[in-house]
Amino acid sequence: MKAIAMYLPQFHHVPENDAWWGSGFTDWKAMSMAKPLFDGHNQPKEPLNHYQYDLLNKETFLWQEKLMKDYHIYGFCFYHYWFKEGKKILEKPAENLLRWTDIEIPFCFSWANISWVRSWSNLGDQTVWASSFETDEPHTGNGILLEQEYGNKEDWTEHFYYLLPFFKDKRYIKKENKPLIIIHRQEDLHCLKEMRKVWNELALLNGFPGIYIIGNFYDGVEHTCADAMLVMEPGKTIGRDFPARFANQNRMEVARYLSYEEVWKNSLEWQASLHTKTYYGGFCNYDDTPRRGNAGTIIYNDTPEKFKVYLTDLYAKNKACGNEFVFINAWNEWGEGMHLEPDEEHGYGFLEAIPYAENHYLKEVYKYTPTEKNQETDIKERQISRYKQEVSVLSNWLFTLEHQLEIAQWLLQHNYKRVGIYGFGVLGKHLLAQLLQKMEFLCCIDRDARSLKLDVPVFLPDEIPQLDLLVITNVHIYNEIHDALNHENIAMISLETLIKNIVNET
Repeated sequence: MKAIAMYLPQFHHVPENDAWWGSGFTDWKAMSMAKPLFDGHNQPKEPLNHYQYDLLNKETFLWQEKLMKDYHIYGFCFYHYWFKEGKKILEKPAENLLRWTDIEIPFCFSWANISWVRSWSNLGDQTVWASSFETDEPHTGNGILLEQEYGNKEDWTEHFYYLLPFFKDKRYIKKENKPLIIIHRQEDLHCLKEMRKVWNELALLNGFPGIYIIGNFYDGVEHTCADAMLVMEPGKTIGRDFPARFANQNRMEVARYLSYEEVWKNSLEWQASLHTKTYYGGFCNYDDTPRRGNAGTIIYNDTPEKFKVYLTDLYAKNKACGNEFVFINAWNEWGEGMHLEPDEEHGYGFLEAIPYAENHYLKEVYKYTPTEKNQETDIKERQISRYKQEVSVLSNWLFTLEHQLEIAQWLLQHNYKRVGIYGFGVLGKHLLAQLLQKMEFLCCIDRDARSLKLDVPVFLPDEIPQLDLLVITNVHIYNEIHDALNHENIAMISLETLIKNIVNET
Protein backbone atom coordinates (compact mmCIF):
# COMPACT_ATOMS: atom_id res chain seq x y z
CA MET A 1 0.00 0.00 0.00
CA LYS A 2 1.22 3.48 -0.90
CA ALA A 3 0.23 6.48 1.22
CA ILE A 4 -0.35 9.69 -0.76
CA ALA A 5 -0.83 12.85 1.31
CA MET A 6 -2.85 15.79 0.00
CA TYR A 7 -0.56 18.82 -0.24
CA LEU A 8 -1.38 22.54 -0.03
CA PRO A 9 1.15 24.63 -2.05
CA GLN A 10 0.08 27.88 -0.42
CA PHE A 11 2.87 28.72 2.06
CA HIS A 12 4.58 31.50 0.14
CA HIS A 13 3.65 35.05 -0.75
CA VAL A 14 1.68 35.79 -3.90
CA PRO A 15 0.38 39.23 -4.95
CA GLU A 16 -3.23 38.05 -5.08
CA ASN A 17 -3.32 36.87 -1.46
CA ASP A 18 -1.57 40.06 -0.35
CA ALA A 19 -4.26 42.13 -2.10
CA TRP A 20 -7.23 40.06 -0.95
CA TRP A 21 -6.33 39.12 2.64
CA GLY A 22 -3.55 41.47 3.66
CA SER A 23 0.19 41.82 3.12
CA GLY A 24 2.09 38.56 3.61
CA PHE A 25 -0.99 36.40 4.04
CA THR A 26 -0.61 32.63 4.14
CA ASP A 27 -2.22 30.03 6.38
CA TRP A 28 0.66 30.59 8.79
CA LYS A 29 -0.93 33.93 9.60
CA ALA A 30 -4.39 32.41 9.96
CA MET A 31 -2.97 29.68 12.20
CA SER A 32 -0.98 32.06 14.42
CA MET A 33 -3.93 34.39 14.96
CA ALA A 34 -6.45 31.63 15.78
CA LYS A 35 -8.18 31.85 19.16
CA PRO A 36 -9.87 29.22 21.33
CA LEU A 37 -13.65 29.46 20.95
CA PHE A 38 -14.55 27.53 24.12
CA ASP A 39 -12.91 25.98 27.18
CA GLY A 40 -10.62 23.15 26.11
CA HIS A 41 -10.37 24.30 22.49
CA ASN A 42 -6.69 23.93 21.66
CA GLN A 43 -5.83 26.97 19.54
CA PRO A 44 -3.58 28.29 18.19
CA LYS A 45 -1.63 25.30 16.87
CA GLU A 46 2.10 25.57 16.28
CA PRO A 47 4.39 23.55 14.01
CA LEU A 48 7.19 21.74 15.81
CA ASN A 49 9.99 24.15 16.77
CA HIS A 50 7.75 26.94 15.39
CA TYR A 51 9.01 26.13 11.89
CA GLN A 52 6.89 28.27 9.57
CA TYR A 53 8.58 27.42 6.30
CA ASP A 54 8.48 29.10 2.90
CA LEU A 55 7.66 26.70 0.05
CA LEU A 56 9.82 28.65 -2.36
CA ASN A 57 12.93 27.59 -0.44
CA LYS A 58 14.58 24.37 -1.57
CA GLU A 59 15.54 23.58 2.03
CA THR A 60 11.84 23.18 2.83
CA PHE A 61 11.43 20.45 0.23
CA LEU A 62 14.60 18.71 1.37
CA TRP A 63 13.19 18.67 4.92
CA GLN A 64 9.86 17.32 3.69
CA GLU A 65 11.57 14.70 1.55
CA LYS A 66 13.39 13.34 4.61
CA LEU A 67 10.15 13.25 6.63
CA MET A 68 8.39 11.37 3.83
CA LYS A 69 11.08 8.73 3.64
CA ASP A 70 11.42 8.39 7.40
CA TYR A 71 7.67 7.86 7.88
CA HIS A 72 6.81 5.91 4.71
CA ILE A 73 4.79 8.53 2.83
CA TYR A 74 4.92 7.46 -0.81
CA GLY A 75 4.06 10.79 -2.39
CA PHE A 76 2.30 14.16 -2.35
CA CYS A 77 -0.84 15.13 -4.24
CA PHE A 78 -0.46 18.86 -4.94
CA TYR A 79 -3.58 20.97 -5.24
CA HIS A 80 -3.48 22.50 -8.71
CA TYR A 81 -5.23 25.84 -9.37
CA TRP A 82 -6.00 26.47 -13.04
CA PHE A 83 -8.67 28.94 -14.15
CA LYS A 84 -10.07 30.26 -17.39
CA GLU A 85 -7.66 31.61 -20.01
CA GLY A 86 -4.77 29.74 -18.39
CA LYS A 87 -4.73 31.73 -15.15
CA LYS A 88 -2.65 29.93 -12.52
CA ILE A 89 -2.01 30.59 -8.85
CA LEU A 90 0.11 28.86 -6.17
CA GLU A 91 1.89 27.02 -8.99
CA LYS A 92 5.50 27.89 -8.07
CA PRO A 93 6.20 25.14 -5.50
CA ALA A 94 5.32 22.38 -7.99
CA GLU A 95 7.18 24.15 -10.80
CA ASN A 96 10.25 24.42 -8.55
CA LEU A 97 10.03 20.74 -7.64
CA LEU A 98 9.98 19.94 -11.35
CA ARG A 99 13.28 21.83 -11.71
CA TRP A 100 14.83 20.32 -8.55
CA THR A 101 15.32 16.88 -10.03
CA ASP A 102 17.61 15.81 -7.18
CA ILE A 103 14.69 15.87 -4.73
CA GLU A 104 13.05 12.43 -4.78
CA ILE A 105 9.44 13.30 -4.00
CA PRO A 106 6.85 11.34 -6.02
CA PHE A 107 3.89 13.61 -6.74
CA CYS A 108 0.66 14.06 -8.67
CA PHE A 109 -2.04 16.74 -8.94
CA SER A 110 -5.56 17.30 -7.69
CA TRP A 111 -7.20 19.97 -9.82
CA ALA A 112 -9.09 22.16 -7.33
CA ASN A 113 -11.59 23.25 -9.97
CA ILE A 114 -13.68 25.64 -7.90
CA SER A 115 -13.88 29.42 -7.86
CA TRP A 116 -12.18 31.57 -5.23
CA VAL A 117 -14.68 33.89 -3.57
CA ARG A 118 -15.22 36.25 -0.69
CA SER A 119 -16.95 34.76 2.34
CA TRP A 120 -20.00 36.96 1.71
CA SER A 121 -20.39 35.83 -1.90
CA ASN A 122 -23.69 34.13 -2.70
CA LEU A 123 -21.75 31.38 -4.47
CA GLY A 124 -21.76 28.71 -1.80
CA ASP A 125 -19.31 25.84 -1.40
CA GLN A 126 -16.40 27.52 -3.17
CA THR A 127 -12.88 28.28 -1.93
CA VAL A 128 -12.91 30.91 0.83
CA TRP A 129 -9.37 31.17 2.13
CA ALA A 130 -9.86 33.42 5.11
CA SER A 131 -13.31 34.57 6.15
CA SER A 132 -11.75 35.68 9.44
CA PHE A 133 -9.62 38.19 7.49
CA GLU A 134 -12.42 39.93 5.59
CA THR A 135 -12.32 43.72 5.90
CA ASP A 136 -15.21 45.92 7.01
CA GLU A 137 -15.37 47.57 3.60
CA PRO A 138 -18.79 47.65 1.88
CA HIS A 139 -19.55 44.52 -0.16
CA THR A 140 -19.49 45.30 -3.86
CA GLY A 141 -19.83 43.06 -6.91
CA ASN A 142 -20.45 39.33 -6.76
CA GLY A 143 -17.51 38.51 -4.48
CA ILE A 144 -15.74 36.34 -7.07
CA LEU A 145 -11.95 36.61 -6.95
CA LEU A 146 -11.03 33.89 -9.44
CA GLU A 147 -13.84 32.34 -11.46
CA GLN A 148 -13.68 28.74 -12.60
CA GLU A 149 -14.75 28.24 -16.21
CA TYR A 150 -13.72 25.41 -18.50
CA GLY A 151 -13.73 26.79 -22.02
CA ASN A 152 -13.41 24.59 -25.10
CA LYS A 153 -11.02 22.19 -26.80
CA GLU A 154 -8.41 24.92 -27.25
CA ASP A 155 -8.44 25.67 -23.52
CA TRP A 156 -8.26 21.97 -22.58
CA THR A 157 -5.31 21.53 -24.94
CA GLU A 158 -3.47 24.48 -23.37
CA HIS A 159 -4.07 23.01 -19.93
CA PHE A 160 -2.78 19.59 -21.00
CA TYR A 161 0.44 20.97 -22.43
CA TYR A 162 1.08 22.93 -19.23
CA LEU A 163 0.80 19.66 -17.32
CA LEU A 164 2.78 17.56 -19.80
CA PRO A 165 6.29 18.32 -18.42
CA PHE A 166 5.07 17.17 -15.02
CA PHE A 167 3.51 14.03 -16.51
CA LYS A 168 6.81 13.19 -18.22
CA ASP A 169 8.80 13.53 -15.01
CA LYS A 170 9.85 10.12 -13.68
CA ARG A 171 8.64 11.14 -10.20
CA TYR A 172 5.08 11.82 -11.37
CA ILE A 173 2.71 9.16 -9.98
CA LYS A 174 1.13 6.97 -12.64
CA LYS A 175 -1.44 4.20 -12.78
CA GLU A 176 -0.97 1.69 -15.61
CA ASN A 177 1.62 4.16 -16.96
CA LYS A 178 -1.13 6.78 -17.18
CA PRO A 179 -0.46 10.07 -15.34
CA LEU A 180 -2.84 10.21 -12.37
CA ILE A 181 -4.87 13.36 -11.74
CA ILE A 182 -7.73 13.93 -9.31
CA ILE A 183 -10.63 16.18 -10.28
CA HIS A 184 -11.68 17.80 -7.02
CA ARG A 185 -15.22 18.69 -8.12
CA GLN A 186 -15.99 16.54 -11.13
CA GLU A 187 -19.75 17.11 -10.90
CA ASP A 188 -19.12 20.78 -11.76
CA LEU A 189 -17.00 19.88 -14.77
CA HIS A 190 -19.89 19.28 -17.17
CA CYS A 191 -17.50 18.94 -20.11
CA LEU A 192 -15.43 16.21 -18.42
CA LYS A 193 -16.44 13.55 -20.93
CA GLU A 194 -15.31 15.70 -23.87
CA MET A 195 -12.21 17.02 -22.08
CA ARG A 196 -11.16 13.52 -21.07
CA LYS A 197 -11.39 12.41 -24.71
CA VAL A 198 -9.14 15.29 -25.78
CA TRP A 199 -6.65 14.65 -22.98
CA ASN A 200 -6.48 10.93 -23.79
CA GLU A 201 -5.82 11.70 -27.46
CA LEU A 202 -3.06 14.13 -26.52
CA ALA A 203 -1.61 11.62 -24.05
CA LEU A 204 -1.36 9.02 -26.83
CA LEU A 205 0.43 11.53 -29.04
CA ASN A 206 2.95 12.09 -26.24
CA GLY A 207 3.79 8.51 -25.38
CA PHE A 208 1.22 7.66 -22.70
CA PRO A 209 -1.64 5.15 -23.01
CA GLY A 210 -4.00 7.79 -21.58
CA ILE A 211 -4.74 9.89 -18.49
CA TYR A 212 -5.96 8.22 -15.28
CA ILE A 213 -8.67 10.48 -13.86
CA ILE A 214 -9.94 10.02 -10.30
CA GLY A 215 -13.10 11.93 -9.47
CA ASN A 216 -13.73 13.14 -5.94
CA PHE A 217 -16.90 11.32 -4.80
CA TYR A 218 -18.31 14.58 -3.48
CA ASP A 219 -22.00 14.79 -4.34
CA GLY A 220 -23.03 11.19 -3.73
CA VAL A 221 -23.33 10.46 -7.44
CA GLU A 222 -21.11 8.14 -9.42
CA HIS A 223 -19.57 9.87 -12.43
CA THR A 224 -18.73 7.34 -15.10
CA CYS A 225 -16.50 9.79 -16.98
CA ALA A 226 -13.75 9.12 -14.43
CA ASP A 227 -11.55 6.02 -14.27
CA ALA A 228 -12.02 5.81 -10.51
CA MET A 229 -13.63 7.63 -7.61
CA LEU A 230 -12.06 8.94 -4.37
CA VAL A 231 -14.02 9.19 -1.14
CA MET A 232 -12.37 12.28 0.33
CA GLU A 233 -12.62 12.61 4.09
CA PRO A 234 -13.73 14.04 6.39
CA GLY A 235 -16.03 16.07 4.12
CA LYS A 236 -17.79 13.10 2.58
CA THR A 237 -18.82 11.56 5.91
CA ILE A 238 -19.84 14.89 7.43
CA GLY A 239 -22.02 15.74 4.43
CA ARG A 240 -23.58 12.28 4.28
CA ASP A 241 -24.13 11.43 7.96
CA PHE A 242 -24.38 14.87 9.59
CA PRO A 243 -26.17 17.01 6.96
CA ALA A 244 -27.83 19.33 9.47
CA ARG A 245 -24.50 20.36 10.96
CA PHE A 246 -22.77 20.45 7.58
CA ALA A 247 -25.46 22.63 6.00
CA ASN A 248 -25.97 24.94 8.97
CA GLN A 249 -25.56 28.40 7.53
CA ASN A 250 -26.81 30.65 10.33
CA ARG A 251 -23.35 30.93 11.96
CA MET A 252 -24.94 31.51 15.37
CA GLU A 253 -23.40 28.59 17.23
CA VAL A 254 -19.77 28.54 18.33
CA ALA A 255 -18.53 26.51 15.37
CA ARG A 256 -19.80 23.08 14.37
CA TYR A 257 -18.21 20.15 16.16
CA LEU A 258 -18.15 16.38 15.71
CA SER A 259 -16.53 13.44 17.45
CA TYR A 260 -13.33 12.08 15.88
CA GLU A 261 -14.39 8.53 16.75
CA GLU A 262 -17.86 8.96 15.27
CA VAL A 263 -16.66 10.41 11.99
CA TRP A 264 -13.97 7.76 11.51
CA LYS A 265 -16.23 4.82 12.41
CA ASN A 266 -18.95 6.01 10.07
CA SER A 267 -16.37 6.46 7.33
CA LEU A 268 -14.94 2.96 7.75
CA GLU A 269 -18.35 1.29 7.93
CA TRP A 270 -19.67 2.95 4.79
CA GLN A 271 -19.24 1.05 1.54
CA ALA A 272 -19.85 2.73 -1.81
CA SER A 273 -22.27 0.85 -4.08
CA LEU A 274 -20.43 1.86 -7.23
CA HIS A 275 -19.55 0.17 -10.49
CA THR A 276 -16.40 2.31 -10.72
CA LYS A 277 -13.18 1.54 -8.84
CA THR A 278 -13.29 3.42 -5.54
CA TYR A 279 -10.42 4.63 -3.35
CA TYR A 280 -11.27 5.28 0.29
CA GLY A 281 -9.50 8.26 1.83
CA GLY A 282 -8.86 9.21 5.42
CA PHE A 283 -7.91 12.24 7.53
CA CYS A 284 -5.58 12.78 10.45
CA ASN A 285 -7.28 15.68 12.29
CA TYR A 286 -9.54 18.64 11.49
CA ASP A 287 -10.26 22.12 12.87
CA ASP A 288 -10.74 24.87 10.29
CA THR A 289 -11.57 27.65 12.77
CA PRO A 290 -8.22 29.37 12.03
CA ARG A 291 -9.63 30.14 8.59
CA ARG A 292 -13.31 30.46 9.37
CA GLY A 293 -13.74 31.37 13.02
CA ASN A 294 -17.23 30.66 14.34
CA ALA A 295 -18.25 29.47 10.88
CA GLY A 296 -15.75 26.60 11.15
CA THR A 297 -15.98 22.90 11.95
CA ILE A 298 -14.07 21.10 14.70
CA ILE A 299 -13.56 17.34 14.89
CA TYR A 300 -12.53 16.89 18.51
CA ASN A 301 -10.76 14.20 20.57
CA ASP A 302 -8.22 13.34 17.88
CA THR A 303 -5.01 11.65 19.01
CA PRO A 304 -2.15 9.90 17.18
CA GLU A 305 -3.04 6.66 18.98
CA LYS A 306 -6.60 6.69 17.61
CA PHE A 307 -5.34 7.65 14.18
CA LYS A 308 -3.04 4.60 14.15
CA VAL A 309 -5.98 2.26 14.70
CA TYR A 310 -8.30 3.92 12.17
CA LEU A 311 -5.58 4.29 9.53
CA THR A 312 -4.73 0.59 9.88
CA ASP A 313 -8.36 -0.27 9.13
CA LEU A 314 -8.37 2.18 6.21
CA TYR A 315 -5.33 0.42 4.71
CA ALA A 316 -7.13 -2.91 5.18
CA LYS A 317 -10.31 -1.61 3.54
CA ASN A 318 -8.41 -0.37 0.49
CA LYS A 319 -6.45 -3.61 0.27
CA ALA A 320 -9.70 -5.61 0.30
CA CYS A 321 -10.89 -3.45 -2.62
CA GLY A 322 -7.73 -4.13 -4.60
CA ASN A 323 -6.40 -0.58 -4.24
CA GLU A 324 -2.71 0.25 -4.16
CA PHE A 325 -3.07 3.86 -2.96
CA VAL A 326 -4.39 5.34 0.30
CA PHE A 327 -5.09 9.08 0.11
CA ILE A 328 -4.66 10.93 3.42
CA ASN A 329 -5.98 14.42 4.13
CA ALA A 330 -3.56 16.14 4.61
CA TRP A 331 0.16 16.82 4.73
CA ASN A 332 0.04 20.52 5.57
CA GLU A 333 -3.46 22.02 5.78
CA TRP A 334 -2.51 24.12 8.81
CA GLY A 335 -5.40 26.55 8.28
CA GLU A 336 -7.80 23.60 8.58
CA GLY A 337 -5.95 21.94 11.47
CA MET A 338 -5.36 18.92 9.24
CA HIS A 339 -1.67 18.08 9.04
CA LEU A 340 0.64 15.11 9.28
CA GLU A 341 3.58 17.48 9.68
CA PRO A 342 4.87 17.55 13.27
CA ASP A 343 3.54 20.10 15.74
CA GLU A 344 4.25 21.26 19.28
CA GLU A 345 1.36 19.27 20.76
CA HIS A 346 1.90 15.80 19.28
CA GLY A 347 5.40 15.93 17.82
CA TYR A 348 5.72 13.27 15.10
CA GLY A 349 2.78 11.26 16.46
CA PHE A 350 0.50 11.42 13.44
CA LEU A 351 3.38 10.61 11.08
CA GLU A 352 4.27 7.57 13.19
CA ALA A 353 0.84 6.14 12.38
CA ILE A 354 1.87 5.57 8.75
CA PRO A 355 4.53 2.87 9.30
CA TYR A 356 2.36 1.39 12.07
CA ALA A 357 -0.58 0.95 9.70
CA GLU A 358 1.74 -0.38 7.00
CA ASN A 359 2.98 -3.10 9.36
CA HIS A 360 -0.41 -4.13 10.82
CA TYR A 361 -3.15 -3.73 8.21
CA LEU A 362 -2.96 -7.24 6.71
CA LYS A 363 -4.39 -8.68 9.92
CA GLU A 364 -7.52 -6.53 9.47
CA VAL A 365 -8.28 -7.14 5.78
CA TYR A 366 -10.80 -9.90 6.66
CA LYS A 367 -13.17 -7.23 8.07
CA TYR A 368 -13.62 -5.69 4.64
CA THR A 369 -13.39 -8.71 2.34
CA PRO A 370 -16.68 -9.21 0.47
CA THR A 371 -18.44 -12.50 1.07
CA GLU A 372 -20.47 -14.41 -1.49
CA LYS A 373 -24.03 -13.17 -1.60
CA ASN A 374 -27.00 -14.58 -3.43
CA GLN A 375 -28.90 -12.54 -5.97
CA GLU A 376 -31.85 -11.85 -3.67
CA THR A 377 -29.58 -10.33 -1.00
CA ASP A 378 -27.86 -8.16 -3.60
CA ILE A 379 -31.20 -6.83 -4.84
CA LYS A 380 -32.30 -6.02 -1.29
CA GLU A 381 -29.07 -4.16 -0.59
CA ARG A 382 -29.50 -2.09 -3.75
CA GLN A 383 -33.06 -1.26 -2.69
CA ILE A 384 -31.88 -0.22 0.76
CA SER A 385 -29.14 1.94 -0.80
CA ARG A 386 -31.74 3.58 -3.05
CA TYR A 387 -34.08 4.33 -0.15
CA LYS A 388 -31.26 5.76 1.94
CA GLN A 389 -30.27 8.05 -0.91
CA GLU A 390 -33.86 9.22 -1.38
CA VAL A 391 -34.26 9.83 2.36
CA SER A 392 -31.08 11.93 2.27
CA VAL A 393 -32.53 13.97 -0.60
CA LEU A 394 -35.80 14.48 1.28
CA SER A 395 -33.90 15.50 4.43
CA ASN A 396 -32.02 18.24 2.56
CA TRP A 397 -35.22 19.23 0.79
CA LEU A 398 -36.98 19.71 4.13
CA PHE A 399 -34.07 21.89 5.20
CA THR A 400 -34.71 24.18 2.22
CA LEU A 401 -38.41 24.41 3.06
CA GLU A 402 -37.71 25.17 6.71
CA HIS A 403 -35.50 28.05 5.59
CA GLN A 404 -37.89 29.35 2.90
CA LEU A 405 -35.56 28.35 0.06
CA GLU A 406 -37.65 27.67 -3.04
CA ILE A 407 -36.39 25.50 -5.87
CA ALA A 408 -38.35 27.55 -8.41
CA GLN A 409 -36.79 30.79 -7.20
CA TRP A 410 -33.29 29.32 -7.43
CA LEU A 411 -33.92 28.06 -10.96
CA LEU A 412 -35.20 31.44 -12.15
CA GLN A 413 -32.31 33.28 -10.48
CA HIS A 414 -29.95 31.09 -12.51
CA ASN A 415 -31.90 31.78 -15.70
CA TYR A 416 -33.41 28.29 -16.00
CA LYS A 417 -36.86 29.15 -17.38
CA ARG A 418 -37.65 26.07 -19.45
CA VAL A 419 -37.36 23.10 -17.10
CA GLY A 420 -38.06 19.41 -17.52
CA ILE A 421 -38.60 16.84 -14.76
CA TYR A 422 -37.31 13.38 -15.61
CA GLY A 423 -39.07 10.59 -13.73
CA PHE A 424 -42.48 10.69 -12.09
CA GLY A 425 -41.89 8.68 -8.95
CA VAL A 426 -42.16 10.01 -5.41
CA LEU A 427 -39.51 12.71 -5.86
CA GLY A 428 -40.79 13.68 -9.30
CA LYS A 429 -44.33 14.19 -8.02
CA HIS A 430 -43.17 16.45 -5.19
CA LEU A 431 -40.95 18.47 -7.53
CA LEU A 432 -43.81 18.96 -10.00
CA ALA A 433 -46.01 20.24 -7.17
CA GLN A 434 -43.35 22.81 -6.19
CA LEU A 435 -42.66 24.06 -9.71
CA LEU A 436 -46.19 24.02 -11.14
CA GLN A 437 -47.26 27.43 -12.52
CA LYS A 438 -43.95 29.01 -11.47
CA MET A 439 -41.83 28.30 -14.55
CA GLU A 440 -42.06 29.80 -18.03
CA PHE A 441 -42.24 26.26 -19.38
CA LEU A 442 -42.48 23.02 -17.42
CA CYS A 443 -42.80 19.45 -18.62
CA CYS A 444 -42.26 15.87 -17.48
CA ILE A 445 -40.18 13.17 -19.16
CA ASP A 446 -41.08 9.56 -18.39
CA ARG A 447 -41.04 6.18 -20.11
CA ASP A 448 -44.74 5.83 -19.21
CA ALA A 449 -45.59 9.20 -20.75
CA ARG A 450 -48.54 7.79 -22.70
CA SER A 451 -50.34 6.70 -19.54
CA LEU A 452 -49.68 9.85 -17.45
CA LYS A 453 -52.39 12.51 -17.23
CA LEU A 454 -50.82 15.64 -15.79
CA ASP A 455 -51.32 19.40 -15.83
CA VAL A 456 -48.11 19.82 -17.84
CA PRO A 457 -46.90 18.34 -21.15
CA VAL A 458 -45.46 14.83 -20.86
CA PHE A 459 -42.85 13.42 -23.26
CA LEU A 460 -41.03 10.17 -23.87
CA PRO A 461 -37.22 10.22 -23.35
CA ASP A 462 -36.67 10.37 -27.13
CA GLU A 463 -39.06 13.32 -27.52
CA ILE A 464 -37.44 15.84 -25.17
CA PRO A 465 -38.21 19.44 -26.25
CA GLN A 466 -35.79 22.34 -26.02
CA LEU A 467 -35.04 22.97 -22.32
CA ASP A 468 -32.70 25.08 -20.22
CA LEU A 469 -32.36 22.33 -17.62
CA LEU A 470 -33.48 18.73 -17.15
CA VAL A 471 -33.78 17.70 -13.49
CA ILE A 472 -33.40 13.94 -13.07
CA THR A 473 -35.34 12.74 -10.04
CA ASN A 474 -34.28 9.07 -10.32
CA VAL A 475 -31.23 9.98 -8.25
CA HIS A 476 -30.08 6.38 -7.72
CA ILE A 477 -29.57 5.84 -11.48
CA TYR A 478 -28.64 9.39 -12.49
CA ASN A 479 -25.53 8.36 -14.42
CA GLU A 480 -27.29 5.66 -16.41
CA ILE A 481 -30.00 8.14 -17.43
CA HIS A 482 -27.48 10.89 -18.17
CA ASP A 483 -25.40 8.60 -20.39
CA ALA A 484 -28.45 7.13 -22.13
CA LEU A 485 -29.88 10.55 -23.01
CA ASN A 486 -26.53 12.11 -23.94
CA HIS A 487 -28.46 15.19 -25.09
CA GLU A 488 -25.84 17.73 -26.16
CA ASN A 489 -28.23 20.69 -26.13
CA ILE A 490 -29.68 20.18 -22.66
CA ALA A 491 -27.99 20.68 -19.32
CA MET A 492 -28.82 17.87 -16.88
CA ILE A 493 -28.60 17.74 -13.11
CA SER A 494 -29.58 15.27 -10.42
CA LEU A 495 -32.28 16.52 -8.03
CA GLU A 496 -29.88 15.54 -5.24
CA THR A 497 -27.17 17.86 -6.57
CA LEU A 498 -29.67 20.63 -7.30
CA ILE A 499 -30.90 20.68 -3.70
CA LYS A 500 -27.34 20.60 -2.34
CA ASN A 501 -26.47 23.58 -4.54
CA ILE A 502 -29.42 25.52 -3.13
CA VAL A 503 -28.40 24.73 0.44
CA ASN A 504 -24.76 25.63 -0.19
CA GLU A 505 -25.57 28.98 -1.78
CA THR A 506 -27.53 30.26 1.20
